[in-house]
Amino acid sequence: MVDSAAPGPLRLSGRVDMDSAAVQLAQLTRQLNGSGTRELDLSGVTGADSAALALLLELLRHSRQRGSALRVGRLPPTLTSLARLYGLDELLNSHSGTLS
Repeated sequence: MVDSAAPGPLRLSGRVDMDSAAVQLAQLTRQLNGSGTRELDLSGVTGADSAALALLLELLRHSRQRGSALRVGRLPPTLTSLARLYGLDELLNSHSGTLS
């Protein structure tokens, strides 16, 4: 689920998997069309599979193409393990930021 009603960081919560990632990606890319730096809070993610990593990589690409930046909040343990398994931990860590 994507929560963007409040100003501040975008929030991704619930399960991010093959069944939900496409809808979540569409919602988030619409919200990232502005310039500047945006933050993505992942603290509410309760489960994830490799589709969640694909979603994060696509969001980073989308932001970069528009000349903006995306800071990714601390990855939940399941995503941290997957990122390490696929060799993406350093890439995602380089885009991590401190979310309030």
